[in-house]
Amino acid sequence: MKHFTKPLSVVLLAMMLVLSLAGCQTSEPVDTVPEIVVPAPAAETDAPAAETVADTSAPAVDTAAQTAAPEPAPAAQPVTEAAPQVVRQTGSLSFFGYTLTYDAVPGRADVSYPAFITDEEVDAFFAFAFPRHSDLLSGVYYEITGPGQMVITFPENVTVADATAVVNVLAVDLQDFIQQYLATDSPVEVVVTQDEPVVEAPAAEDVSAEQPEVFPFGVTEIVKADGDDTFSLYVVHTNDVHGRIVEGEDGSAGYAKLSTLLKMGRSVTDNILVLDAGDVLHGTNLANVFEGESVGVLLSMLGYDAVAPGNHDFNYGSDRLVELAGLSEQIGGPKVLAANILDGNGNLVFQPYQVYDYNGFDVVVIGLSTPDTKTKSHPRNTEGLTFWDDSYVQYAQSAIDLAHEIGDYVIVLGHIGLDADGSSGITSDWICSNLNGIDLFVDGHSHTVLENGMEVNGTLIVSTGQYLNNVGLVEISVVDGVAQGENAMLIPASEIIDPSTSALAKSLGITYVADDPQVTAYIDQLNADLEARFSQVVANVPVDLDGERAHVRTRVTNMSRLICEAMTAETGADFTIINGGGIRASIAAGPVTLGDINNVLPFTNTVTVCEITGAQVLEALEYGYSMAPESNAAFSQSDLRVVYSRFAEPGERIRRVLLPDGTPLEADATYTVATNDFMAAGGDGYTMFGRVVQEGRQLNEVFADYLARIYPAN
Repeated sequence: MKHFTKPLSVVLLAMMLVLSLAGCQTSEPVDTVPEIVVPAPAAETDAPAAETVADTSAPAVDTAAQTAAPEPAPAAQPVTEAAPQVVRQTGSLSFFGYTLTYDAVPGRADVSYPAFITDEEVDAFFAFAFPRHSDLLSGVYYEITGPGQMVITFPENVTVADATAVVNVLAVDLQDFIQQYLATDSPVEVVVTQDEPVVEAPAAEDVSAEQPEVFPFGVTEIVKADGDDTFSLYVVHTNDVHGRIVEGEDGSAGYAKLSTLLKMGRSVTDNILVLDAGDVLHGTNLANVFEGESVGVLLSMLGYDAVAPGNHDFNYGSDRLVELAGLSEQIGGPKVLAANILDGNGNLVFQPYQVYDYNGFDVVVIGLSTPDTKTKSHPRNTEGLTFWDDSYVQYAQSAIDLAHEIGDYVIVLGHIGLDADGSSGITSDWICSNLNGIDLFVDGHSHTVLENGMEVNGTLIVSTGQYLNNVGLVEISVVDGVAQGENAMLIPASEIIDPSTSALAKSLGITYVADDPQVTAYIDQLNADLEARFSQVVANVPVDLDGERAHVRTRVTNMSRLICEAMTAETGADFTIINGGGIRASIAAGPVTLGDINNVLPFTNTVTVCEITGAQVLEALEYGYSMAPESNAAFSQSDLRVVYSRFAEPGERIRRVLLPDGTPLEADATYTVATNDFMAAGGDGYTMFGRVVQEGRQLNEVFADYLARIYPAN
């Protein structure tokens, strides 16, 4: 996994200096340490605040006791042991998931920081800070004792008030260092001596006109167009396609026709940005069997610029998604962007953002993934990952401000959604309401159709719905390099398939949209690979089996009951409870193939058996029925016989529960419940299942065998 560390290094290095001073005093020990405000990268600090600190704060160090000014970058000095019976201060600070810890006593602080920060980066910071703040930092020295380890010594008379004053003063000037440092692609090159001034490397030849600009996190700008600075920028966007690759599949326009439309657009202008807001890699045979690679190749063929990971894009596991992101990079496909996903070591898993240059107009696209991925995908798929940290909320505005410093227009590409039905409660409109400066939010996850977008706090939120039923288009008017406004619209799949029904197509003279032959040829190749395996008929059902999304998320259907019966029969459990959202399609009466079954149950879940008490069963059912009759992916599908009242308050709706054999459920009894491994691990919020006692085959295999037994093909 790639580390995007440069700006994090800058922030952490700055805090090494100031945090080591916090809470270390010998005069009057304090019970609580005043909060120290440390600036986020490149965030502006009001000048008046700095003047107030300078006028009213005590000096950070007793300068009267000093006899000589420090060198520009003091060398390491002998470290003395702290005196006995001293005040000790320990703490840590997390910045974008990267943690710095310190253990300080009067006169000394042991600091630990991420080991990827190089000695050169440390020297660069101190060489900058000491000369500018020699009065405040007199007597402060540092010694690098190993990778990620440092000892800082300072006068023992430094108090909490002194340290706070130092922090506030540094906050004024630190921005200059950050901006200078981030402007280069490698650590600032310095030579530090005791007696000589800092020696700078010879100025490199100016090749800015030839080399793309490099931004924080090592992001290299992509130049998309080079022309007049008054133009229209067209953002084409999709979301929640769920592998609907082929035209007509659940109303999809199909990638073959979308590719043709994009080629038409690019023949007219280079000012096109193509984005997908996630849940694109999984959902149909053409996607699942190839574990998302087929979709990744198609997105590359269509020229997508960026995609944000959706919760279902993790269905093959996080390692596979990282692998696919690397493959996309290799073949020139879309950037996989996510600024809020960290691994167990606090490192960003994906590139957080990308900058695109259109005629000198820089567009910053920031990726976000829903924190509910931890429960909306199998928890095993995101094991060890963090999707939402307090630091994101604390420093989010600074991140947007920084994006505006490096670009002219900020787009958040987020698989977040407008429905607060997840455990986090984070929605796209909530983000936009609480942050200023997001120009456009390309949204996904909730399958919301916003025909002309929705404005929240000056931000335009757009979303196309699902399954490529619509293609989104936002026209951004740029005049003299400044965005003047946006116009959002949706192009329905029906109008792409039959342009004669579209007023827009008529105005553009488009009468027919052909399938892109290259895309069609690739899809044909995929289908040929699938045909042998999925054309096998395994059953012949006498009636339509209802797996429609709106039905299985609100009530029991004949499809859901058959699946639950199959799981109970397979495992010998007392009964089955699964989530309605795991059932994804219907089956028509007649021959049933493995492909049909895989469409119904596409999530490669395994059948799992847990121990559960009757009281926990009631808790699970109350949870599953809490939103009825509203649609809810967590709706409890079961072969239990459940009597409930939708008019009662949530939590008091279940009136009576009978086991499959007709006997009443007993609250104090212990049962075995068959479920899928997703729910057994807490998926969809089902945290009430107990100890796992059995793990079995994949659910689609179990259901195929059950249908074959009760409805034989011959």
